Amino acid sequence: MKCNECNDTRIRTVGCNNHAVVYTEECYCVQWEERQKEDLAIKMAEVLCSKISKEKLALTLSTMIVDKHTDEYDVHVLSSITENREASYLLNWAIV
Repeated sequence: MKCNECNDTRIRTVGCNNHAVVYTEECYCVQWEERQKEDLAIKMAEVLCSKISKEKLALTLSTMIVDKHTDEYDVHVLSSITENREASYLLNWAIV
């Protein structure tokens, strides 16, 4: 279905009569899609937390991180982060 606001450009033009300017912003369809993804992620997290142990989730995430980063430098950095027990940095590597 084609968006009526942005014609599938994902950016819409908005006029402000008070200041006599025109500006662009993300279309409502983009904002709606992002909200849907966020809601789905929250629902998935609830299901995973209620049905799977912390250990299994951690092992799955770790496997995904290692499989994603096969470069020798990445493996060295991941090893260093793991040895220093910096969990927040490991989560950042899951995103990258």
